[in-house]
Amino acid sequence: MTPLALRSLLYVPAHVEKLAPKAAATDADAVVLDLEDAVPLPQKAQARQMLPAACSLLQSARKTVAVRVNNDPALLQGDLGAAIAAKADIVILPKVETPDFVRESAAAIEDGQGNGPVLIALIESPRGLLNAPAIASAHQRLTALNLGTEDFCLEMGMTPEWDTLVNPSQQIVTAARAAGIVPLGYAGSIAEIRDADAFSKTAQRSARLGFEGGFAIHPSQIAPLNKAFSPDDAEIANAARIVQAYDKATEQGLGAASLDGKMIDLPVVGRARRVIAKAQSASC
Repeated sequence: MTPLALRSLLYVPAHVEKLAPKAAATDADAVVLDLEDAVPLPQKAQARQMLPAACSLLQSARKTVAVRVNNDPALLQGDLGAAIAAKADIVILPKVETPDFVRESAAAIEDGQGNGPVLIALIESPRGLLNAPAIASAHQRLTALNLGTEDFCLEMGMTPEWDTLVNPSQQIVTAARAAGIVPLGYAGSIAEIRDADAFSKTAQRSARLGFEGGFAIHPSQIAPLNKAFSPDDAEIANAARIVQAYDKATEQGLGAASLDGKMIDLPVVGRARRVIAKAQSASC
C-alpha cells in the first residue's frame, strides 16, 4: 500500500451537505466524513446515504477520504458497509480497546483480493492505552494509531494539556513505531480553535515526540498541523548536507563523518533521511 500523507485530517459531519465542498477547498491532507460523535442518532442513516456523493466530490479534489464509524455494534456493520460502498480510502475505528476489534473490522472490509480501505485506530480510554502495543500490530490493514485526547482525558479525569498527555503520547508513538505504523496525535486539546498560537505550539512540540500528523475540527487548525508536521527549508537543507557528508565518508571506507563539529553516524543519517522523505511526501 502507498503511504498516505496524514499531517492534517479534518473532521466533517457526514450529514451536513454543505461542509464537504468547503473541506475540499482546504489544505487538509485528508477529510474525515464523520458518522460518530458529530452526527446525532436520528441523522445516522441520512449521513450514511450522503457518503458516496461526498466521497466522490472530495476524491475529485484529490483529497484522501476517511470515514469514522461508530463502535456501537448496532451501528458498526452498517457504517462499515456504507464506507466501503462509498469507496473511502480510510476507515477510522473509534474507542478501540482490543486487537480483536481491529481484526473483526478488517475482516468486514476485505474483499479477498487485498483491495479496500486501510484502517486508523483511535485510542481513547485507559484500557485502550494499556493494549496499544497489541492493537498497533493487530492487522496489516492498520496504517496508523491515534491518541484521542478528549475522550481519553474524560476517562482519566484529567485536563487535556501537555503535562497530562505527554506520557500517554509517548506510549502511543512507541506502540505505533514498534508495529511499523504511523503515530498520529498531539499532546493537547483538539477543541483549541481560537488560540492559533497555542495550538501551533502544541503541534510543534508534539512533532518532536515523534507524531506525524493530527486531527482537526476546524479549518483554522489545518495550517498549524501542516507546518508542524512538515520539515522547513532549513531542516531539509541540513538533512541533505548530513546525508551528503555521510555518503562521502562511506565512499572513503569510514563508518562515520564529522559535520559542523558533530559526529554523523547511522542514527543521525537515518533521521536526516526521514526528514527528506517527509519533505517529499508533503510535496506530493
